Parts: sequence; C-alpha cells; structure tokens
Amino acid sequence: MNNQLVISDYIFPIHQYGKMGTIHSVFERSFNLKVQDQLINVANFHNYLSSFGMFLPDQLFQEIFPYVQQGNKVKITENQLTFYSTVGVKTIQLTPAEVVSLNITHFKLEKDQLRLLRDRLLARNLERRIGLPLDERAKHIFKKMSQKQKVWTLSEWQEVTNYLIGRGKGLTPSGDDILVAYQTILFILADERAAALAATLSAANLSTTDVSKGYIASSAKGYVNSLLYQLLLDLENHRDNRVDENIDRIIQIGHSSGKDMSFGMLLALQSVELDEK
Repeated sequence: MNNQLVISDYIFPIHQYGKMGTIHSVFERSFNLKVQDQLINVANFHNYLSSFGMFLPDQLFQEIFPYVQQGNKVKITENQLTFYSTVGVKTIQLTPAEVVSLNITHFKLEKDQLRLLRDRLLARNLERRIGLPLDERAKHIFKKMSQKQKVWTLSEWQEVTNYLIGRGKGLTPSGDDILVAYQTILFILADERAAALAATLSAANLSTTDVSKGYIASSAKGYVNSLLYQLLLDLENHRDNRVDENIDRIIQIGHSSGKDMSFGMLLALQSVELDEK
C-alpha cells in the first residue's frame, strides 16, 4: 500500500451501510467511522489493513485529519466522504481505489503447511506472552480449545465464549483476539466447529468494545486483517521462507493483540490431528 487508496472488500461499497456516519474514535494514524452498526477503520498504516478497513495514502490522510474529531458527522456517497467539523468542511474522493479481498475461506492448506505453522508458533512460547493471566481457569479453557477431535456441545461453546469475550485490556481485549484467530484457523481447516462458533457468537450479547465487535463480526464471515491474510497466502503457496517473518509482523500488532492472535491460531492447530501416524 503506497499511493493508492485501498479498501477491504468486506466493507465495499461503503455507502451500503448508510449516507451519514459519525467519527467513533480517533488515534494517531487512524480513526473509526461508524455507519449504523458498522465500523469502518480509516488508517494510514502502509503494512496493515483491518478486515473492515480502508487505507488512505499519506497526503490524503494528512489533508483530512484536521477535520477528524470524535462525534463529527461524515456524509457518505459512492465515491466521496465529506467531513463536517468546527474547522470547516472537507470532501475527499474514494476513486480510484484498489479493492482487496481479505477473506480466507477459500484457502486450502496441506498438512505439511499446517504443521509448519503450528511448530513455528509453538517455538515462540506464546502462552506466557498473551495479555491474559495464565490462571487455572484460563488453563482449563485453553486445554479444552486445544483438545484433539473434540465434539463440542452448545453449553461448552458458551462457556468458552463467555470466558474469553471482553476479557483483557485495550480496544480489542485479549480474549477476543484469541477467539477471532482460533475461528480463522477453523475456517481454513473447513472444520464444522467454525460455523458452530460463529453461530454462538452471533447469538450472544457481546460484552466487549465496539472495535472488537467489528473484528468478531467480520471473522464470523471469514475475514481477517492483511497480515494474517498474507501469512495464510504464503503458506498456501508454499513460501515457507516467509512464515517466520509473517508471524513476527503479526506478533508486533498492538500491545498484546498480535501475540493473542498467534496463540489463538496455535490452539486451533493443536485441536486437529496433523502428525503422521
């Protein structure tokens, strides 16, 4: 991502959600726009795109940022965003734009690739690096999530989701990040538990942050951030020499988010039989 606007196909076209939105939250190089119940992450990160995100090139982001304050209104059309603020009104064009797919449900990874990912994640001692204390309750939940060939009951899914959702600090609590990445790997494995987990999450009243709800909703449909997507793409194409670099980039996301996601992937990989008999 360099000098062109990039949009995740999960949110494209963005005017599908409504004609007016509100600035939900503002950060140093990104902000979230809320339209009805949908968050759109607008950012200037050259190496990272949210599953529900849009990348703005440097100049364009710098032009609009003075008009971005929490609570401000934004008018949305097919090709434009218009920002209303106390310093004035600013309109930007959304064309030309590159629409990218961040959906991983079509990926097919062979056992060799899955074993490689599992072993590289195992080597990073993730259990001790996540954003949750590793108490007896957490150990019980993680053991259940990594149990091989387990057939889950609805109450067991609810136990796991009730424990993890909203648990931890930050915009995306650690428990949410673990669960989102866990579900991603289940999708890759074409594991029936992916649909069961998605159904449990959609039926639950999620007690977590709006930003985290956005990630949970997109992951339930098989969408991930661009770094996770690149890792899985390289694995599918047997670019084994890139796996460590991709994992390291993921681990660096946020304070603990990347480590939490990596641990969630590991739990899912441990829950299936990958080793040759």
